[in-house]
Amino acid sequence: MLCPCGSNTEYKKCCEPLILKKINAESPEQLMRSRYSAYALKHSEYIYETYSNASKKLQSLKDIAIWAKQTDWLNLRILNTSEYEHNSTPTVTFEALYKNNGIFYKMSEKSAFIKEEGFWRYVDGSQVNFNELAMPKRNDECFCLSGKKYKKCCAK
Repeated sequence: MLCPCGSNTEYKKCCEPLILKKINAESPEQLMRSRYSAYALKHSEYIYETYSNASKKLQSLKDIAIWAKQTDWLNLRILNTSEYEHNSTPTVTFEALYKNNGIFYKMSEKSAFIKEEGFWRYVDGSQVNFNELAMPKRNDECFCLSGKKYKKCCAK
């Protein structure tokens, strides 16, 4: 199976080792991609654990699990990644398409990260936008980028 993060790499070689805690993210972008994959595959504990300590206090594992369960993540596109070697709060700007309660959305966010206790952690997002998308027509290309028509893919 290809990794949900859009890397065109097998999940087992991409985000799975991070989500299973076999390796640690080496960059903010790698953490961002693994968090997206965790949302797509409903690994709410990983999502919670990769928040910064300060941000974790504002989160609930239960709420993360509910959101993950209700949402089908369709694709991720990384737009920009800031330099992170000498940056105290590097960022990753992305767009993600998802379906929640039968409605399609495009989310864009500039995510901030910090290195905490030797691990990359997600702090928060700024410039966050959620735009509702028109329902694709039956013969439109599917939002998940499978290359299939909507009627033969996510419409099922």
